[in-house]
Amino acid sequence: MAELILHGAPRSNLVRTCLIALAEKGVEFTHDPARPQTPEQLARHPWGKLPALTHGDVTLYETVAVTRYIDEAFDGPALQPADPVGRARMSQWISVYSAYFDPPVMRQVVIQRLLRDPSDEEMIAAGIPESERSLGVIDDALGRFPYFAGEELTLADCFYVPVVDYLSMTPEGEKMLAKTGNVTAWLDRMRARDGVKAALDA
Repeated sequence: MAELILHGAPRSNLVRTCLIALAEKGVEFTHDPARPQTPEQLARHPWGKLPALTHGDVTLYETVAVTRYIDEAFDGPALQPADPVGRARMSQWISVYSAYFDPPVMRQVVIQRLLRDPSDEEMIAAGIPESERSLGVIDDALGRFPYFAGEELTLADCFYVPVVDYLSMTPEGEKMLAKTGNVTAWLDRMRARDGVKAALDA
C-alpha cells in the first residue's frame, strides 16, 4: 500500500485540521513537518503553502481537498454527513470559517498575539469586534447542536478547533470565550477526544 504523507509544520492550524481528520479516521500516515515556501513544498503546492498531502502518485493541496480525500479514501468513521442537509451545513460552516472566522480571529488576533514580537496592538484591536461577532454566531449554532453540522463531529469541527484552541491562549480570547458558553463547552468536548488531543499537542 502506498505511503500516506502529510506535509506541514504541526503548529499550523490547517495542518492540525488535517491531523485531527487523520486521527479521527484512524489512518496510518507519516508526518513530514515541512516548512512553507521551501523548494520541496513549492513542488507540492504552487504557492508553497501548508498543508499538502502525498499518497503514492496522488498529490493534493488545500485543506478542504486534503480532508475530504482523507475521509473518502479510507475506512473509518465518516467525517462528512450522508444526508444533504447535514453535508450542506458542514460546507456552510467551512465556508464561514474561511470567509469570516479565520481572518479576524487567526490573522488579526492569534497570530499577532502569539507569534509576533512585538505584537501589532492596532491590528489586534481592529480584529476584536469581528472576532466577537463571529464567535457569537457560532455560539448560537452550537447552542442548537453539539457539533457544527449536527449530532456528530464533521470536517467543519476539525477546521475550527485549532483556531479556537489557540484563541483561548490569548488574553483577548479568554475574555471573548467567557461570553460564549456554547463554544467553550464544544471546545471541551473536542479536547476530550483522543485524536484532537494528539493533534493539539503536536
